[in-house]
Amino acid sequence: MNKALKLTPHFTIGEMTVSSHKEIRNVPYDGALDNLIILCLWLEKLRKAYNDWLDATSELPNGQPHDQPIVINSAYRCPMLNRVVGGQADSNHLTGCACDISAKDGRDAILKAELLIEMFDGLGESWDEVIVERKGAGTWWVHFAVRPKNGRQPNRRKVSVISA
Repeated sequence: MNKALKLTPHFTIGEMTVSSHKEIRNVPYDGALDNLIILCLWLEKLRKAYNDWLDATSELPNGQPHDQPIVINSAYRCPMLNRVVGGQADSNHLTGCACDISAKDGRDAILKAELLIEMFDGLGESWDEVIVERKGAGTWWVHFAVRPKNGRQPNRRKVSVISA
């Protein structure tokens, strides 16, 4: 698998299949790959909204616009990887419909979650999950999932905060 292959202008297949478990071959099947592309299209919109928000709230030297990436901790997981990391048996990660987006801190995680919800609501689109998560004292991320419009399971618009 060519990990440098771009699914969208700012997201690669390598980012969307990242894993610290190198012994597990985490390769998406065709349907999951299609879902990852849809997910990445939404992540492109989040990236733009996030940078627009940064532009509106803080200035860079020389008036240049912000160009902060959206960093993915986890997206597609094959069944074996999902088991190893303790994922739910029905996880959206298994179908390429979910990702975990890195956040600097709690404020950043809440901002990204809010931007996702506002973006979807503004476009009249549905989403499945936006979950602000924290592990330990300082690791924050946003779990984001959107299921295909023609999928068997409807989007639930689930919002929650989980702190472990």
